[in-house]
Amino acid sequence: MCIMKAMKDTVSQPNRKYITAVLISGVILLVRMIFCVVGDMDEIWNYDLCRGVSMGYIPYRDFNMVMMPLFDWLFYIPLKISRTLLMYRIVSALWLTGIVAALYKKAVKKVGDDLAVFLSIVFSAFMDIFTYNALFFLFAILFYLIWEKEDMKYRMPLLGSAAMLSVLSRQTSGGILLILGLIIVIRSGDKKNRMRSVLGYLTGFGIAGFIFLIYLLATGSFVKFWDYCFFAMFMSEGNSGFQTASIPLLLIVTLGIAADILDYRKTHNRNSIIHLLLGLTVVTISIPIVDRLHTMYSVMWFAVPIVAVIRKKYSEKITANIVRIMDFGAIALGLIFAYLSFSGSIYTNDIEELRYVPLPGDIQAYKDISDINKLYEDTGYNVTVFSQDAALISIVGGRFEPPYDLFLKGNLGTTDPMTYPVAACYKSDSIILITDDYRDGWENPEGVYEYVTSHGHPIYSYSQYVWYMPDQ
Repeated sequence: MCIMKAMKDTVSQPNRKYITAVLISGVILLVRMIFCVVGDMDEIWNYDLCRGVSMGYIPYRDFNMVMMPLFDWLFYIPLKISRTLLMYRIVSALWLTGIVAALYKKAVKKVGDDLAVFLSIVFSAFMDIFTYNALFFLFAILFYLIWEKEDMKYRMPLLGSAAMLSVLSRQTSGGILLILGLIIVIRSGDKKNRMRSVLGYLTGFGIAGFIFLIYLLATGSFVKFWDYCFFAMFMSEGNSGFQTASIPLLLIVTLGIAADILDYRKTHNRNSIIHLLLGLTVVTISIPIVDRLHTMYSVMWFAVPIVAVIRKKYSEKITANIVRIMDFGAIALGLIFAYLSFSGSIYTNDIEELRYVPLPGDIQAYKDISDINKLYEDTGYNVTVFSQDAALISIVGGRFEPPYDLFLKGNLGTTDPMTYPVAACYKSDSIILITDDYRDGWENPEGVYEYVTSHGHPIYSYSQYVWYMPDQ
């Protein structure tokens, strides 16, 4: 009894709430990940690139991607053990749980333990999939948490490492954070220790950057990396879009920015302005695609100062019982979202990589398309697929087909997208698969459909999918 009591006393009340928040959020995220029906192409594209790495392909050297490589590296070992979407989702749920744990630590000082638990559960209910954007978001949070720890040993090198890892997650937002971090370090502290702090920061991101440079040189990816991840952003046609559903989220972000500014004006606490500036780097995740998925990270960041303002104004009315009711409501919301995403799905053991995950009712169509492609290839033809869901066709067939799996605007480096349909139509042993609604896909390069249909004739069709043979 004495031992049990001692162990119980060792775990403080705040720690118990932190553990509770992480466990509940982790369960919600795992349930949502496992029972979400396959269909979100953002998930499919990210999974496809990660599986490509696990199959022995080297990013940039062997396949095209505009994203930084850290996200894909993280899934190398799990997918090497089991190259399935289920494994990818389980690992994704663990990483998302890590984000929630970091968010709790960020929120607890401003809103207290009870509301930090509530926010953690709410965040887990609204998070969808783990992507390189979420990975950048995690390092932005860690940067802020490290900054708050003024007595932390090796604080400046850790800040530099967090900044560089954010770059290796998302080069645009990470680059802004890296430069902002350097400015913050230069302007902080007294003149006597400023140079030491700057050197520590530079050392932190320099070590991580040097390791990455060695990797690029050792794998022969250096030139292609710059082509896909840097020059292409200025020279190729990129993606952009705006969804009206993101407008309410942008309003929340605006309120959060105002709350940070108001707090700084009242308290002159520099952490408030640092929180604001880092939050603005998180906002850049929504550029150039402003939708719910990309904007949600900004909402999660700036929800904390908003709740802090509400807590301060209505502290007497926000009792522990009220917060518990809110917690149960957030849990119910997460489970409702999981049920809605699972509704109408099916399971099948016919597709190895998609076993044990809920699938859409039309999944058999992708199996049929993959089988038709194989029949053509068995007779000596090379099949080229131009479709926004080409990655799903490859996954169903157990293949990896760069650059066509991610044949999207801005993802082909400085190479003109039209180079690929021209090359496909030039070969006598070529068959090209393209969808009738190809031009409706806002991420598909323009001109491809017109070229294929004007330089080839249809030989077979299946729903909106049409196989063309080049005119000779």
